Amino acid sequence: MIFALCAALAGAASAQDKATAQLAARQVAVRNTTVEHTDNNLVVNMDLVLDSLDMPSNIRFVFTPVVRGDGQERFLQPVVINGRKQQIMFERNDYKQYDEQATVVRRKNNEPQTVRYAAVVPYEDWMKNADVAIYEDLCGCGDLLDQSRTVVRRLRTPLYAFIRPQAEAVKARELSGQAYIDFPVDRIELHPDYRNNPAELQKIIQTINVVKEDKNTSITGIEIHGYASPEGTYEHNTWLAENRARTLTDYVRQLVNLDNSLFHVTSTPEDWDGLRQRVAEGNLAHGKEILALIDDVSLEPDPREWKIKSTYPEDYRFMLDTWYPALRHSDYVISYSVRPFSVEEAKALLHTKPQQLSLEEMYLVAQTYETGSPEFNEVFQIAVRMFPNDPTANLNAACTALSQKDYDAARRYLDKAGTTPQANNARGVLAMQEGRIDEARAYFRQAADAGLLEAADNLKNLDNF
Repeated sequence: MIFALCAALAGAASAQDKATAQLAARQVAVRNTTVEHTDNNLVVNMDLVLDSLDMPSNIRFVFTPVVRGDGQERFLQPVVINGRKQQIMFERNDYKQYDEQATVVRRKNNEPQTVRYAAVVPYEDWMKNADVAIYEDLCGCGDLLDQSRTVVRRLRTPLYAFIRPQAEAVKARELSGQAYIDFPVDRIELHPDYRNNPAELQKIIQTINVVKEDKNTSITGIEIHGYASPEGTYEHNTWLAENRARTLTDYVRQLVNLDNSLFHVTSTPEDWDGLRQRVAEGNLAHGKEILALIDDVSLEPDPREWKIKSTYPEDYRFMLDTWYPALRHSDYVISYSVRPFSVEEAKALLHTKPQQLSLEEMYLVAQTYETGSPEFNEVFQIAVRMFPNDPTANLNAACTALSQKDYDAARRYLDKAGTTPQANNARGVLAMQEGRIDEARAYFRQAADAGLLEAADNLKNLDNF
């Protein structure tokens, strides 16, 4: 299901205007027009290029920008361009008839000359699809009704297409962790009070109980995976890793009082991956050489460890004392399912247990807020944090980022948003906002050809952007 959003102006016309409007019978060019909605204001900037204007000494031109839309107009301060004699008259008395903020210049014929114009007016909602035009008074008479009007920018708000995520048939979730249980050397008996075992065992028990005691969740499986270090023979380490994991599982099962069928025991005889990571991140004297041996698949585990030990004894001793104890660990994963929630229940959990919500449930929560509001946008930001690699979550987050003019964030999200028409439409909006008009047109056309109406409207309005 597609949810179309007409975003607030939020910079819809902030990209640099590539087109050039012409005033005064094509003697004055309007370039670099930008219009931005910032905070509570509408900010208009433009350049009036006078290079081709041959201004008679006794002539005055007055250009008055205006924001027009929905039957309303908001006039901005004018630009007054005087010939030499008109400038003298203006300085003597005529200035009184103009806004004190008016931009006033004397034209110096046959010289390059650009008037840099800037104006700020309070923003009103009707402005989001308005036109920015310029009234031309080429006689200095001040009667706006008889003047020509040239549109220099059409403020057309881009359309974003959100996607409603598919419902999860089963909301399957996981909690995982790592415990470092100390066993006596070469033994598989577990002593709960031995060394740091009380704290490490508590980590596992507490993680299971958090899920077990939550009325919204049901445990579907508990896996305990044991690892041994490469010290010793591979055969012996196979026995150690498997049986220590089994002993730990039996102990945990008795304390949490759950059905035996939920528990699964797995093991890895020697944690070479963990050792490799530590060597790669460390600064051993012969780190590169040891990494090469670790990666040498032609060597079986026992010859590999012996070659490292015998070739680089000092490095090996450091690894044995510093890193090997951490390679003897037990990983645990608690798998569980979460019941479905109503919209009101989901809203209550959004900030406390968002991991229990599905993307669709978060989407439905967003629909209870005003489109584009801080609450609306926050929901989609939480959704993408919970599902950072989901294309739909990234697309919806990109749309909210675009509406807030956070183009860097939008670009990051769009990298993971897939190639749906909705994603290509959002890429078109980003390209449009950044002034890459040809690229925006290509994205909009691709999405429009796939049947996305929002993209078709964006494509139609692109030339007026």
